[in-house]
Amino acid sequence: MATAETATNQAEDKEKLREVWLGRLSDLVETVRGWAQDLDWSTRRIEKKMEDSRLGTYKAPALLLQKETVRVLLEPIARFAPGVEGVVDLYLMPAFDDIATLYFYDGGWQLHYMFPTSPTVADIREAEHRPLSKETFESVLEAMIKNAA
Repeated sequence: MATAETATNQAEDKEKLREVWLGRLSDLVETVRGWAQDLDWSTRRIEKKMEDSRLGTYKAPALLLQKETVRVLLEPIARFAPGVEGVVDLYLMPAFDDIATLYFYDGGWQLHYMFPTSPTVADIREAEHRPLSKETFESVLEAMIKNAA
């Protein structure tokens, strides 16, 4: 039988997990926002309503990017997924095409993207991946723009 102390500890753990996740997302959004602005993209931070069985309902930061007529969304997907500590998608809008996915593992964000020169794989998780940096971010945006044309 659960005690009041156990329930309190679970609530505190949930709050701590959510706080860490939201901090990680905020840092990611602000970093990407800075890179995008350096690359002459317009940006707008927005919030996405999230529901998670372990974290509850909360609002998470997301980022809209636009350059000329190309729009991209950096959207948080989940804090929990097998083998990773977070999943965020980056895709062209409005069709949600040309998806790159960022996974948090090994202490940092890893960008997975099927570059046109990459071998075909069944799942984005198996796609070529690189640690997230301004250079990898820029190369994915450039590839997305080319594919959109």
